[in-house]
Amino acid sequence: MTAITRRRALSVVSTLLGVALLTSTVACGDDDDAAADTKRHLVKSEVERRPAASDAPVEETVAGIRDFAVRLAATQPDGNLVVSPTSIAVAFAMAEAGADDATAAKIAEVFGFPAQPGVHEAMNALTQALDDANIDADEPADQVTVELANAVWGQSGHEFNQPFLDILASDYGTGVETADFADDPSGSREAINAWVADITRDRIPELVPDGMITPQTVVMLVNAIYLKAGWDTPFTEDLTSDQPFHLADGSSVDVPMMNDSSLHTSASTGAGYSAVELPYKGGDLSMTVIVPDEGTSLADFEAGLTGERLAEIVNGLQPVTVDLSLPRWDTKSALDLAEPLSSLGLPIPGGDLSGIAPGAGIGAAVHAANITVDETGTEAAAATAVAGVTSAAPGQTITVKVDRPFLFLIQHRTTGTPLFYGRVADPRG
Repeated sequence: MTAITRRRALSVVSTLLGVALLTSTVACGDDDDAAADTKRHLVKSEVERRPAASDAPVEETVAGIRDFAVRLAATQPDGNLVVSPTSIAVAFAMAEAGADDATAAKIAEVFGFPAQPGVHEAMNALTQALDDANIDADEPADQVTVELANAVWGQSGHEFNQPFLDILASDYGTGVETADFADDPSGSREAINAWVADITRDRIPELVPDGMITPQTVVMLVNAIYLKAGWDTPFTEDLTSDQPFHLADGSSVDVPMMNDSSLHTSASTGAGYSAVELPYKGGDLSMTVIVPDEGTSLADFEAGLTGERLAEIVNGLQPVTVDLSLPRWDTKSALDLAEPLSSLGLPIPGGDLSGIAPGAGIGAAVHAANITVDETGTEAAAATAVAGVTSAAPGQTITVKVDRPFLFLIQHRTTGTPLFYGRVADPRG
């Protein structure tokens, strides 16, 4: 696991995903001293991280992740929501590398993954493509940081399968950092949470809760994405004013509403909705806001939404001038993923991940995320832990007033990778 220097800048979009797999089968070393010597070292394949393949099935993988985002949101129909579909997908892709055929097929079906090894080639390619969005500028407001990191912790004394280690190294750039889950669960938890806090700039100070690591824990897989980006065209703070936002129940609340009466961007109006794209600095990343027309509830709009339809909306955006009113918002979500993923076709608890270590399987999954949007840009974080146990035309101006519940999508524009997706039912959180 590579050490990562802590950065303290604000305006962050960050996601983190953790996978914990547990097994009752403990492979011991030759003796206690030998096992103790393995408690803190990196077990990594000698295989090098491979360059991104030009023919990797990135488009298919992204389409699957986008569709997963919409279907996951449909399992959480009420209130504010923010999730990181890419983080969840990357972690489960790493888990799939150690799954048996039946479990791998279920993971692939839920996330729309191409067949192995294509999914790992695609993850390698799209995560490396995110690096191109980085901008190292003299002015902090012009900088864009996109950082993706993978880390794996495993119980010392266990033997991890070589094919799994090879895939971790070649496509995810990591190995297994040994830990003493059995005799020092508290210290192991603190080490993982410290790494998580470092990657997320303290937005997620505690991913692994007390009691999650037990003597049966064999491995923890963690993926983190960090994004810091300001709007390409920031809103003028002096133009922000309190205005009514109309909630789904018919009541209204006053919220700080940002405004730009002549925003040169891309937008579209379709059957029952308006959509506006807000690019971040550098143009590689953007947020798309989708607001249903007056008289169309967000619930009804989402009921007819699919990943393919979401892609059509984003791809249908055209250059235009927009008189945009958009609320600041600050919201968070906390999900137990076991029920929604089970309903989507991946039973939790269940599955077989013995390709990572003997007897491992998926036992539980949780996800937490938060996002703050203001005049300068976006700050957000997400964390997930999965535990496994055994047994319009140019020149035209359109008006878009986002004063009712809406959807948002933060994506990498080149690949279409959905970094964050969610809904805002109430901007107050």
